[in-house]
Amino acid sequence: MRTYLVRLASALAIVCSSAHGQNVKMTFGYQSLWATGGEISETLRRTNILALNGIVADFKTFSQGAALGEAYVAGATDNQFAGDFPTLFAVARKPGKVISRTHDWRYAILVTQDFKGTRLADLKGKRFAAPVGSAVFPRAMGHLISAGLKDPFSDLTIINQDIGEQVAALQGKSVDAVLSWDPTVERILQTGLAKPLYMSKPGEGQGWLAVSQEFLDKTGRDGTVRFMKAWIMSIWWASNNVATAQKWFGETSRIPVDLLVASAKQDRYLKQPVQDIKSIDLLISDQDIRDTQAGMDFQVARKLRTNKTDVASLVDMQYLRQAQRDIAEGKHPALAEIKMTR
Repeated sequence: MRTYLVRLASALAIVCSSAHGQNVKMTFGYQSLWATGGEISETLRRTNILALNGIVADFKTFSQGAALGEAYVAGATDNQFAGDFPTLFAVARKPGKVISRTHDWRYAILVTQDFKGTRLADLKGKRFAAPVGSAVFPRAMGHLISAGLKDPFSDLTIINQDIGEQVAALQGKSVDAVLSWDPTVERILQTGLAKPLYMSKPGEGQGWLAVSQEFLDKTGRDGTVRFMKAWIMSIWWASNNVATAQKWFGETSRIPVDLLVASAKQDRYLKQPVQDIKSIDLLISDQDIRDTQAGMDFQVARKLRTNKTDVASLVDMQYLRQAQRDIAEGKHPALAEIKMTR
């Protein structure tokens, strides 16, 4: 009888979704080398969570956030999913809204094993490789300035380098330090190529999710709320089946699972099983917006970008808030009905 009632509740949820526009269609892009966000995306891809919420999706993978942003701008995806800065860069070019925080991730400033100093100020005069267009670059510059390097662009030799080139740069000793994030951070630490000089604090690195205005117009409020419910359900399922989600993402990314395990420990929800789905909160706070605005202003001041961006105007939490209210009231497909599909 209980099984029948669970299935009936799930069926009713789908019928209710149908009344508001069943089978929302979307093309979802995610990064094939970005851990934790990858496990959540693979869960959406390889379970029936989207179907339970009345959504049909095609999935596309990209090597990093900038490439996904270009696809978003070109209309090849309905979303941009990256750190806060790359997400905002894309939405500033093509109308859309940032609708949710997605996951936590760790970044670090790593120095070669023979580096003599122990403070960020000891980087003065050194060769520092960093992905300049990334979400972490302005944050790292802020830490360096706070440490006493008043003008990092003069005090260091800054090399704009993709994260995929960092291991080779350290091996070849062409740099003294790199700015990196997981799983590359964990890979570098495990291989002994470098040691940490600065590690980000929990929650300092955030993934942000945006969808295009075209998607919002096409799906309406209900369709976007359903997608937010699906994302929250995906986090819940991945946290309770993390080994499976990591196996899936390991197949896609070819990243060793032990590196994915280290990355998941940095996320507030994937580091341990979430018992109550109502506890998952993906709100982008006012403080998050202020911190990101400061970083965006820094880039304009340093002429890394020409156009000033009003972060608050591009963030819209109404869809997430409604999804979280619905989940708190039990208005979501039955979690017992989630199944692996491939």
